[in-house]
Amino acid sequence: MEKNWVGDAPSAEQQSEWAALLASGQITLAEYTGLSRKDLYVIAQQAYQLLNSGKLEEARDIYLGLVAADPYDSVFHCHLGSVLLRLGNPDEALKEFDAALQYNIANVDALAARGEIRLTQGNLKEAVADLRKAIELDPEGKRNSTRRARAALLSLKEVLEKQQTEEKI
Repeated sequence: MEKNWVGDAPSAEQQSEWAALLASGQITLAEYTGLSRKDLYVIAQQAYQLLNSGKLEEARDIYLGLVAADPYDSVFHCHLGSVLLRLGNPDEALKEFDAALQYNIANVDALAARGEIRLTQGNLKEAVADLRKAIELDPEGKRNSTRRARAALLSLKEVLEKQQTEEKI
């Protein structure tokens, strides 16, 4: 169904039809309001700049809006998770990284971040699996998150080898 509300206002019947589609989860809030993917990513770029400049609360608020507008976008969930993690809320961040991976199992940034959180929480088996998968998906280490994943695994390996050496003594 083609929706074009720009210019002419929709009829009451069209509004009702689209509201029913929104309520049933058949369209997103972004689709209902006429926001294009390009529009959403322009907004996301602004949020990303806020995130990188340390304006975390403002970035969080925008990403919350983006996730509400398009709850199926892996990137929005991943970036919201990053903000939440930097705000000191790893449990909520973990939920967002899980959501990001639900919509894109190859989201390297979400895998690496989730692995890092799991590592700090002592969930070594799951952490290692996430970190390895991130490296597998970006073997050349083009992304910062993949380089962090590699460093985390190397550090973990060194700690385990040191513990094994000390146990033998």
